[in-house]
Amino acid sequence: LVVEGPLEADRLEEAFRQLVARHETLRTSFEMVDGEVVQRVYDQVEFAVERLQAHESEAEAYIESFVRSFDLQQAPLLRVRLVQTGPERHLLMYDMHHIISDGVSSNNIVQELGQLYEGQALEPLSIQYKDYAVWQQQEMQRESYQRREQFWLEHLAGELPVLDLPIAYPRPAVRSFEGAMYEFTVDPNVSGQLRRIAAQTGSTLYMVLLGAYTVLLSKYSGQDDMIIGTPVAGRLLPELEPLIGMFVNTLAIRHQPQGNQTFHNYLLEVRDRTLQAFEHQDYPLEELVEKLDVARDASRNPLFDTMFVLENMESQEAELETLTFSPYVQEHRTSKFDLTLSMSDEDGQIKGSFEYCTKLFGADAIERLT
Repeated sequence: LVVEGPLEADRLEEAFRQLVARHETLRTSFEMVDGEVVQRVYDQVEFAVERLQAHESEAEAYIESFVRSFDLQQAPLLRVRLVQTGPERHLLMYDMHHIISDGVSSNNIVQELGQLYEGQALEPLSIQYKDYAVWQQQEMQRESYQRREQFWLEHLAGELPVLDLPIAYPRPAVRSFEGAMYEFTVDPNVSGQLRRIAAQTGSTLYMVLLGAYTVLLSKYSGQDDMIIGTPVAGRLLPELEPLIGMFVNTLAIRHQPQGNQTFHNYLLEVRDRTLQAFEHQDYPLEELVEKLDVARDASRNPLFDTMFVLENMESQEAELETLTFSPYVQEHRTSKFDLTLSMSDEDGQIKGSFEYCTKLFGADAIERLT
């Protein structure tokens, strides 16, 4: 994040310490006990913000060196670096292991950090992440959980399709996470038509865009059976919203666009399938992969190689009396999957981006896809 204004580094460090005291996840390590992974929550952990001064031109190098592996047995699984690049300009970097955080957590951190920096008192948390973990374990014994499991096993029964897009380069034997990002904006006339289709079919913009994406993939691959991953925030109770922790789940939704259908009819199928999937969203993907006993292939992700995301998270920005926190814009160099299409609907404008694996696709092919 870029922090502009007269930042007091000691106050910022104290705000981070209060965050660590408030959220047990920031005082948690993970270890193996009798072959099982367990959380170990500490009452206190050592924490300090690493402080440096540097020239703005060196920023990228400092970001590169900041990102490194975590030792899961060493709490906190959070590290922070503050680089001063000018009299009233700092770069604030924070890195958390995904086992204790997700996208909503990042937003929570920025908002709470700002409030604590300004000396505000935060509402006490009614529960902690371990309560959620216990609840999830108990949930597995319930009949409703068995029903959700049954739904997904039926949804993904039979031979699972592997999406075979025309790629520019031979697929590496082991998955590569080298990637790039291509951004685009949807023409306002097209946006208006998309909204009309959603209204006419009783579906949402998410369903219309997802339907269009699966048809596009079907045309490129020549396949009429595919699995697309889509993330859900997983915070189904209001008490979970302020927590820092890993709640996100990914749904593996199967789509079957047939060439002889109209888009209207196919969209109704997408709508129903999506509603069913979201109704059964509380079943962890990792459990599903285990239950399906998917043959592992080091060159691919189990179940799906492409994701579809409709972004509706608040951005990581905060405006304090004397400071502003805003995202630092940097070149995107990773791709979690072969291809991820992220769309957003902001101020009436529909925007999109393709995150793609550069070991598989050239930029020109992605530009054509858009």
